[in-house]
Amino acid sequence: MNLEVEYLIKQACERHHIAFMRYMFKNRENAKFIVNKHHEVICHTLDRVYKGEIKRLIINIPPGYTKTEAAVIGFIARGLAINPKSKYIHVSYAAKLASENSRVIQDVVQMDAFQKFWPMRFRKESAAVRKWYTDKGGGLIAEPSGGQITGFRAGLMTEDTKEFTGAFIIDDPLKIDDAYSETQRTKVNDRMTTVFKSRLAHEDIPIILIMQRVHEDDPAGYLLKGGTGEKWHHLVLPAEITKDYEYPKEYTHGIHIPHNLPPGELWAYKHTLEQLEVMKKNDPYTTASQYLQSPAPLEGGLYKEEWWKFYEEDPSKIDFEYKFVVADTAQKTGEHNDYTVFGCWGYKDKKLYLIDIARGKWESYMMKEVFKKFWSKHYIPNATTSPCKMSYVEDMASGTDLIQNVKREKRIPITGMKRNKDKLTRAMDSIPYVASGCVLLPKNKEFTHTFIKEMSSFTPVNTHKHDDQVDVFNDAVEIALAKKNNRIGAF
Repeated sequence: MNLEVEYLIKQACERHHIAFMRYMFKNRENAKFIVNKHHEVICHTLDRVYKGEIKRLIINIPPGYTKTEAAVIGFIARGLAINPKSKYIHVSYAAKLASENSRVIQDVVQMDAFQKFWPMRFRKESAAVRKWYTDKGGGLIAEPSGGQITGFRAGLMTEDTKEFTGAFIIDDPLKIDDAYSETQRTKVNDRMTTVFKSRLAHEDIPIILIMQRVHEDDPAGYLLKGGTGEKWHHLVLPAEITKDYEYPKEYTHGIHIPHNLPPGELWAYKHTLEQLEVMKKNDPYTTASQYLQSPAPLEGGLYKEEWWKFYEEDPSKIDFEYKFVVADTAQKTGEHNDYTVFGCWGYKDKKLYLIDIARGKWESYMMKEVFKKFWSKHYIPNATTSPCKMSYVEDMASGTDLIQNVKREKRIPITGMKRNKDKLTRAMDSIPYVASGCVLLPKNKEFTHTFIKEMSSFTPVNTHKHDDQVDVFNDAVEIALAKKNNRIGAF
């Protein structure tokens, strides 16, 4: 490579983020960077940050669309090339993710392709992944969004506040599992106002928030509605571009950045329109939030009646791979207290069948007898087909008493469960299975109507009267369908 070509490459990388991305990716991965139109839009927007035209930026984009590569790894590495003294703070919801991004940035800087144009070394006494400095004075600290950030500031104190000296970069600050927890959302949102802003060298140091939407009041929604009182440039890149998109009026503190992309899929390499349609049907909430960047408010019943599928066969004639019983026990039996519910479920061909439900308000001494009768109703000794293998009870309060009482008799296999997520998160985990037709209910059973009515009444704001059957259903989904938590091995 002659000197003239090298000069042109260096100039292109310093002037255009897309050129830097392609050149470094090719040298790092020994593979061509697959450039799509949305990459050009993101890179052009980030170029405006380097130039000082944008001080506060939010980019909403689906997972897997190269957001971290462009706005974290590439942005910080190129920033060090533009200004070797620049300093960065990078946070993500998990320490492991932030540290991994930091490590990759170190790898990029140490590559021959980088060192050829912008030589620098990491100081030996600070070569850790979490926090490091270069011999030019630049540096980075990588922390979880809920962690402590001390002894380090993003950017530099300079006379020219328009000079690019670093940035505070936030990549997916809220864990998806915490999206429906108001406590967790508030915790992260509050840090936007308090901790994060206090770690800037001065107010003109840019802050970049890049994330998939997970809730209407997630950090992006919080900022766009005026959470910090600042105006934020806002680039929205949904997986499906539509003609009739209107920027939400409630985003009073958002400055919409038009992308001018044609209608259709954002990146067919990742998701075609046909695939997106399937996703909308199977999991409407996740698709609307994480992929279409339009989180709908969670109000009204979460489980739609039209999602439920039915079967007409006599369950005793269906050859299930296995059956199991799930119990949700109430602590008290008063008029306004929840019911105790026993549910028998069958699993076959990756589908969950509701077989039977017993629901009532029983004192503790009666609960064991009702449970034993319910188990005996569905347990067939030495069965070679449709074996009923296990019963599950939440190991808490009256449930603990039931587990201990049943275990003493050593006749019924029973195990305690811990529910490690709140009711709303568990519901959101199970909704895709209902919407995609993986759950079947008996068509002509009296309890089916009561079951659907309670499921349809379940709301995220606790306006429903009872949710005992919802709990039993979510337990059953977790046991049989949610493979990452599959308990079948326990049988």
